[in-house]
Amino acid sequence: MERESELRARLERETQHLIRAQRTARMATFHRYRGSRMAASPAFNSLLGIDTQAKASEQALWESIHPFDRDKIQRAETAFYQSAEAGIDHEYDCRILRDGEIRWIRWIIRKEVDEQGRFVSFIGAIQDITEQRASERRARALALVAERRVKQLTRLSEALRESRHAAEAALRVKADFLAAVSHDIRTPLNGIMGMLHLLSLDTLRVDQHERLGIAQDAANQLHRYIEDVIDMAQTDEGALEYWPQAVDIRVQLEAVIRFWQGGGRQEPTPSLDLDIDPSLGGTLVTDPVRLRQILNVCIERLAERGVPIRLRVERQPEGIDILLSCRGEEQARLVADPRQRALLKRLAATIGAQIRPLNAKARVGIVLSLAAAEASPGVQPEFSAPEETPHPWPEGDTLRVLVVDDIETNRVVLTQLLQVMGYASDVACDGDEAVEKLLHGGEAYAVVLMDLRMPRMSGEEAVACIRAAADPRWKRLPIVAVTAHAGREELAALSAQGFTEAMTKPVDHQRLSAVLRRVLDAGALDDATLDVPDDDALSYETTLAPDLSPSMPIEPDYFRTLFKPLAASRRELLLKVAIDDLDRLIQELEAGHARNSAEDIERAAHSLKGVSGNFGAFSLMAAVEAYRALPTDEAAARLPALRKQVAGVIEHARDLFADLDSK
Repeated sequence: MERESELRARLERETQHLIRAQRTARMATFHRYRGSRMAASPAFNSLLGIDTQAKASEQALWESIHPFDRDKIQRAETAFYQSAEAGIDHEYDCRILRDGEIRWIRWIIRKEVDEQGRFVSFIGAIQDITEQRASERRARALALVAERRVKQLTRLSEALRESRHAAEAALRVKADFLAAVSHDIRTPLNGIMGMLHLLSLDTLRVDQHERLGIAQDAANQLHRYIEDVIDMAQTDEGALEYWPQAVDIRVQLEAVIRFWQGGGRQEPTPSLDLDIDPSLGGTLVTDPVRLRQILNVCIERLAERGVPIRLRVERQPEGIDILLSCRGEEQARLVADPRQRALLKRLAATIGAQIRPLNAKARVGIVLSLAAAEASPGVQPEFSAPEETPHPWPEGDTLRVLVVDDIETNRVVLTQLLQVMGYASDVACDGDEAVEKLLHGGEAYAVVLMDLRMPRMSGEEAVACIRAAADPRWKRLPIVAVTAHAGREELAALSAQGFTEAMTKPVDHQRLSAVLRRVLDAGALDDATLDVPDDDALSYETTLAPDLSPSMPIEPDYFRTLFKPLAASRRELLLKVAIDDLDRLIQELEAGHARNSAEDIERAAHSLKGVSGNFGAFSLMAAVEAYRALPTDEAAARLPALRKQVAGVIEHARDLFADLDSK
């Protein structure tokens, strides 16, 4: 009896726990046996809105169902008794009216039958799912909204893709237009600059020499402006090219004043007065063309006011200030156009300068602050006459150069420049004539200057024919692309087409002299290493051994000319970049061989050759060129020696850098 009493008490406790759990979950249970009335848990009536004191009945249950769902529930009840599968749960959802409020109830019922399939009982549970359905409805609504958003984003993405394609097409059209325009401008400008240079070599009166200097200055500026327009049209960001030189600031500003007062504009120009601090040093290292660009823009804006303009130069603790100003009260921006302001900022950033408004009473203008960078001893100012750079060949050994161009002006300019530098020259009007003279003529040419865009046979086609000739010497002949219709990417790609180097028009005297010296130096090294009976069976020792331990891995004069004009911070940055590039490219070469990727090998070798030449490591440049001409297996065998040569170049560069200011 005690055991039975304990079990009854335990059952009562667990029943109460179950009832409380059902109440918390808003659930109730019910059951009915065949031939008896339905029984339910205490929460059943309250969930359905039936009087809690009344006994659960099917009639009370029926009346609680919403009128809209009674037919549905009646059909479901009939189907449940007649055909519902026994032993599994069946779910039904319907609405009820509880205290005048519509609620949703879910029925979960299981039917039990005897061996003959006759109904025995059913047992089930009901649950209030109103909040659950509301949450599901909100989730479905959000899913529909998300689906619509995805469709909208998909349409926008497609529209954006079409817009991008249209923009890319427009950019290609713009690039083609700029290339065509640059070609049309560069070609006559090449003749102007070449003839002006040749004219400067004649004996002139003082006034003629001064006028000629102004014309040359204007032509040089126009050349740089054309390059800048194309560069800035191709990219909205990035630094412009910076060519530092030792500049006499007084001479530079006097040239600016002469330019504006002697033909800088067609309309009358207000007077320009120059005032320089007497304590200011003679020369500074900067890019004179970039400096002139900034000064010209500011002078042009101030000239619109029609009053005299004053240029004053003052020494500052960290550099110099150039003040351009005129009389005026309002302190509005000197340049209102945002694009022009952005261009001025880019120009100033290129030469390491800052531009700010002038803070002075009754005057309007700007202050251009230049960081101090005194010219190094031995660096000549940019206004001095350039010295001739002789070719590195014995006296009396006149070299012949073949000039290939379809424009007569260009041929005349190049041949006369070559004559001044001590070279003999022949001309060809197109690629077809050039191939005929080279392969079947009787003359021996040291270098070919080849235009690209020509009738009958283009420069690329001519080079392909020359390089494909059976005689191995045509594979080593230096061929320099001279073109007015090439962007930077096109110039870089010319090496893969067989060109030794490339330069853009207009061709100036110093650049042409430097390029000829470079390719002839490399050619001399090639001749020393490739002069064997069978050029198709070059041995490792004969081709690379002279370059493994060169006494001068880097040309010292070239290195000093490159680094000495720069400020200390720029020197260190340039050295670090060059050394990092050499290390990176030799590693990329090794990785390309490990992957057996001819494309990666060629790309790394091409870049390594370019870095070597720009750095003054001409022996390394020649070794890389010889390496590129070999089959993959032989080239892979040269990698250790090539890495050793790169290490020697880096070590020599550091030694030269340490001695820059000691000599």
